[in-house]
Amino acid sequence: MSINRRQWIQQSLLASATVLLAGAPVAQGCASERPRELGDKDDLILLNWNENPYGPSETAIKAVNDAMKYANRYPDEVANELKEKLAKKNNLRTKNFLLTAGSTEVLSLLGQHVALQKGEILTPFPTFPTALRFGERTGATVRKVDLDADDRIDLAKVLAAISDKTTMVFICNPNNPTGTEVATEDLRNFCRQVPENVLICVDEAYVEYSNAGLKGSMIGLVDELPNLVICRTFSKAYGLAGLRMGYAVSHKRNIDALSQRHLGAEISTGWPPLVAASASMDDPEFINSCVAKNTEGKRILYEAYDAWGVKYHASSTNFVYARDDRFEGNLVAKMKERGFLITKWPSMTDHIRVSIGKPEHMRLYVDSVKELLV
Repeated sequence: MSINRRQWIQQSLLASATVLLAGAPVAQGCASERPRELGDKDDLILLNWNENPYGPSETAIKAVNDAMKYANRYPDEVANELKEKLAKKNNLRTKNFLLTAGSTEVLSLLGQHVALQKGEILTPFPTFPTALRFGERTGATVRKVDLDADDRIDLAKVLAAISDKTTMVFICNPNNPTGTEVATEDLRNFCRQVPENVLICVDEAYVEYSNAGLKGSMIGLVDELPNLVICRTFSKAYGLAGLRMGYAVSHKRNIDALSQRHLGAEISTGWPPLVAASASMDDPEFINSCVAKNTEGKRILYEAYDAWGVKYHASSTNFVYARDDRFEGNLVAKMKERGFLITKWPSMTDHIRVSIGKPEHMRLYVDSVKELLV
C-alpha cells in the first residue's frame, strides 16, 4: 500500500466525519459474552467478565464521593490533571494521550479508521474482537492468523502475513481470551519491523497482571514509532470497569486525529471516573495486593485442573483459558444453574474462559465444577 504518514492521517477515518454503526452495540467484547441478567448478579459468582473482584480501592471511592459536589461542572480541569499524571509516569507529554470511556472507544475508532480506507485489519486469532467487529461493520476486511499449537501469538507468522492490503495490525498482549503473553523484547522487535505505513495497535488491558508487568508495555516506543497506538484501561487491575475510564497513547498526530473523531471530546467519562483513575494511580499498594491475590486464585484453579487432567496454559492475566472436553455438556449453562457465570465465545470451539475471583470464590467454583467431570 503506497501511502506515507501524512497521507495516512489525511485519509484516515479518524479525522473524518462519524460513521453511524448499524446493529447492536459492542462493549467489552461479543454481545453474547454477557449472559448476566438484571437483578441476578447478587445471587451469582461472576467469573465471566474479567472484572477485579476487589476494586475500586478505598482511595478511589473516597475521590469519587468527594467529586460528586462538582457534578454540575464540566471536568476539563481534572481531565488535564490526569493526562499530566499519565505523561509524567510514562516519561511522555500530555499531547501523547487521549482519555476515553474505557479502551473500547479507542478500539472502535481504530476499526472504523481501517473501514474508511476499505482496508484490512491483520490479527492473530482468537483475540479481543472489538476493533475487528467495528471495522467489519463499517467496511473493513479482517484477516486472521492462527495462534500456534500452544495458543500463543506467532509474531513471525503475523509479520510474514503483512501485505500491501494491510492497514492495521492488532496485537492484544497479554491476549484475551487465551491469557498468553508475548515476550517484551520480541514484541518490541516486531513493532519495529512493521512497515511505517501500517498502523500497529497494541491492546494492553491486562498488562498490570502480566509476567513483565508495566515494564512489558510498548509505551516506551511511542516517540520512536509514529505508527504505534497503545490502548490502556482502568477497567481491569484498577477495578473501575463500571466507571469506564481508558486512554490511548500514541504520536501527537495520531492523538490529534483520534481527538477529532472522539464524540466524547475527553469529557464523556465525567468527574467520577477521572478522579477515580487519578486516585488509583496514587495507590500502588492496592494494585499490588490485587495482583498477588489474583495469583493465589489462579493457583487454586491450576491445582484442580492439574489433578483432573484439564489442559490449560498458565495465564498472564486475571482469567484462565482451558479446554472443556473433560466436562460434560454445555458447561456455561450448567455452571450458571449452579450459580457461576463463566465465558465461552463462539470462537472458543473447545475452550472456556474462567475469570479469577476471590480465593474463596475459586474454591467454591472448583468444588462445583468437579461434579461435572467426565
